[in-house]
Amino acid sequence: MEPDSHLPSLRSRELIPNESGTLITMRCTCTAKPKPSVVWMKGTKVVSESSRTRMKIEEKEDTYILSLEITDPIGPDSGTYKCHVKNEFGESNANLNLNIEAENEPEGTAPTFIEKPKIRSEKAGKLVVMDFKVKADPKPVIVWYHEGQLLKESSRLSFKLEEIDGGYYIRLDLKDPGIQDSGVYKCNIKNECGELNANLTLNIEIVPVIKEAPKTVSITKSSNVVIECKVQSVFQPKVTWMKETTIIKESTTHSIAVQRIREGEYSVKLEISPASAADKGSYKLIAKNAKGETMSNVIDVIVAPPAVEAPVFKQKLISTTTVEGQKTIFTAMLSSIDKTVTIKWTKNGKTITSSSTAEIKFDGSTCSLIIDSTKKEDEGTYTVIATNSSGTSESSASLIVQEKFQQEKEEKKEEKKEEKKEVVKKQEEKKEEKKEEKVEQKLEMKRTEEKTEEVVQKKESIVTRRKSSIKKEETLAVTEKKEEKKRSSVKKVAKKESKIEEVKEEVKVEEKAKVVSKKEEKKEEVVAKVEEKKVEKKLGLKKVEPPKVEKKEE
Repeated sequence: MEPDSHLPSLRSRELIPNESGTLITMRCTCTAKPKPSVVWMKGTKVVSESSRTRMKIEEKEDTYILSLEITDPIGPDSGTYKCHVKNEFGESNANLNLNIEAENEPEGTAPTFIEKPKIRSEKAGKLVVMDFKVKADPKPVIVWYHEGQLLKESSRLSFKLEEIDGGYYIRLDLKDPGIQDSGVYKCNIKNECGELNANLTLNIEIVPVIKEAPKTVSITKSSNVVIECKVQSVFQPKVTWMKETTIIKESTTHSIAVQRIREGEYSVKLEISPASAADKGSYKLIAKNAKGETMSNVIDVIVAPPAVEAPVFKQKLISTTTVEGQKTIFTAMLSSIDKTVTIKWTKNGKTITSSSTAEIKFDGSTCSLIIDSTKKEDEGTYTVIATNSSGTSESSASLIVQEKFQQEKEEKKEEKKEEKKEVVKKQEEKKEEKKEEKVEQKLEMKRTEEKTEEVVQKKESIVTRRKSSIKKEETLAVTEKKEEKKRSSVKKVAKKESKIEEVKEEVKVEEKAKVVSKKEEKKEEVVAKVEEKKVEKKLGLKKVEPPKVEKKEE
């Protein structure tokens, strides 16, 4: 807050009419710091400046004289006016009552035409006369205008207001008229009872004048080309377009248009649609009327280079806070390098240029504003504006400048905040440590329980395995005993069978031996008999066979 700052205070108010009554000033005196905003109101409506209403503020230190001026006040201007003032510390109002009494109706008659306005040419066209007659009481005042501009008498121009029987004769004389004198003339006739306007149009034909014609026109890709010239002529001229030495005729691709812009001026256009590289060349316009003809300068139609894209910021300005005396740098970057771009910097809307305190840089892509030693008055909104033939782009950011002691305060505040944060952080860390200890204890207990349970499970598993092993051993022992019994019984049976087989073999051998013995015995008997017979033959004796005795087999 600035020292001695205070809300607005309205000390006085007054209504001041001038001597003739053609101006009323409403004035209020106000003290305030900082400077207040001012709004004038009539009733509930805000008063705006106009041709009859003006507002003024005269400033002297912390005192302000606030004025509202009304020119030619009339009855409807009456009412209650309020002056409303306001600044950041408060606001104040002052009311003023304006009462305008209606004047008595003046005696007499308002101006009326006796003879209508007319224009005539005299002295072989070297003099133009505009005149008419009016009836009016009291005597009127006349004012002449040309195309809205107030006319004054000169060596070429003179006015006349002459009283005649039953009225007044009004006349304007124009010597050596030229094309610039063509247009609408108005005579305003006014007295206390009313007013009247006389309008006359003056047409002065001369050789056509080609006012405006482009020097070059570019053909861009897939676009139309329009060549336009402005021609001065009272009546519409005949026009001819030429390319080099060839007359251009209207066709599906070429069209010619003549359009009246205002009195005595025409727009003449040649449109080529679509335009191509074949349409490049030198063009001319010929304009002709009853007074003669004229030709434009050469208009070159060229093929335009490829269109350049409008600049776009891919990196925009960033608002920043700087301490007094430090360097401030604002940087923005375009989306592409374009050496044709022009860069403009503004602060709060006012243009900034490079100086001893501020440096502007641009390399076709990156634009920078560097303030070497920042001051409090450097605060504000900074804008960088990039412009090329295709368009404009801008980026804005604000700069806040802190005083050094303010920075120290801020730093101390930040330090205290950091200390508090550190204390809170340590407390939180202790809490976390305790929580972690509790969690660790719980985890340790859980791990102990899990280990105990694991040991118990292992022991139970070992016991179970041992029991199972013992059962298996017992089962194997029983099975082995049974198998042993089976094997011994099988062995006994096998022994018995073996003995039986042996006995059988012995019997068979004995039987075979007996059979062989019998066969041997028989053989011996046969041999013995054969021998006996041989002996008997030799001896010639017959042997007496002993009686047969049958033997019984044992």
